[in-house]
Amino acid sequence: MAPHDVPPPLGDDRPLEGLKVIELASVLAGPLVGTFLAELGADVIKVEMPGIGDVTRSWRLPGESTDGPSAYYVAANGPKQGLRLNLKTETGQRELDALLAEADILLQNARPDSLEALGLDPMRLAERHPRLIHVHLLGFLDQPGRAGYDIVVQAESGFLSMNGEPGGSPFRMPVALMDVLAAHQMRSALLLALYDRERSGKGAYVETWLDASGFSGLANRATEHLVAGQSPQPLGALHPQIAPYGELFQCGCGGWIVAAVGNDGQFQALCTLLGLDDLAEDRRFNTNPNRVTNRLALAEWLAPAFSQQDADALMNEAIAAGIPLGRVQSVEEALSSGTGRAMTAEFALEGTPVRHVRQVAFRLQRNGSRTT
Repeated sequence: MAPHDVPPPLGDDRPLEGLKVIELASVLAGPLVGTFLAELGADVIKVEMPGIGDVTRSWRLPGESTDGPSAYYVAANGPKQGLRLNLKTETGQRELDALLAEADILLQNARPDSLEALGLDPMRLAERHPRLIHVHLLGFLDQPGRAGYDIVVQAESGFLSMNGEPGGSPFRMPVALMDVLAAHQMRSALLLALYDRERSGKGAYVETWLDASGFSGLANRATEHLVAGQSPQPLGALHPQIAPYGELFQCGCGGWIVAAVGNDGQFQALCTLLGLDDLAEDRRFNTNPNRVTNRLALAEWLAPAFSQQDADALMNEAIAAGIPLGRVQSVEEALSSGTGRAMTAEFALEGTPVRHVRQVAFRLQRNGSRTT
């Protein structure tokens, strides 16, 4: 499958040009929101404490060069201006107040018990800057003073218990998904507040939470308990309600293919592609509920057929036939795809050329004419 050259989602149009954002947030969720707004044209000033600044500046891989910003810092910080202010001093707070006088949005993730000392009391800011949209990320909805960390939220919101192989130890997800989900909640909230300000002329204080954002992402896994009365268990890559979905098969070339067959028609097409037409009529496998019940036996039938295939050739045929299969790729391979290249942004950060994944993954078309 040769990658296609595709343009990035965002072109030259900057619909948020003129919007001023002050980003006090650190680590991942808040900075991802700042990057999202900056990519859309907003003027984003990232304010860090003198000294180490954002803690992710010190988070480096073993063997990672200490020249330039860390890879983790680059991930969440794009086209922003940088500023160092000590908000524990009156001078720093006065400088911040001057910035906020001209700002539309404030992003921060300070602990509630530190807001007063940092000059970030929501009531005070609302009185001084009535049009300001103040977005505050906290850790836990039911424990306001508790600091939030992604892996802790993964553990306490149920994600960790579902992630892993049956009978094995829980696995941490390989990205800080709770932070990513929280970033989406922050974006949604501030865009809603911006829309509301257009009508009312008033700003807003918006609270979001790392753990509530995680719960919002439980989706169908939560309803396995809430509706069906079952407790989700770790299944590796398998889907609890669909088969074959998540099963991995190795082809003769050594490549791995994952199945995502969601209905009976797709299963019949897969059987035809693999030369297993009789399998589609087998009463153990002819409907999705039957396939879920007998998924281990089904995999034993499918595996030898996949082992006779070349992964690339099989993928081309599957795509042409509308059969949802996926080629397992490394991150490096994925980033070299057409979409991967389009979603990679190149820029200079503090004088160092860097690349990271864009936060804008949509195109804007006004009355049918693409503008971004």
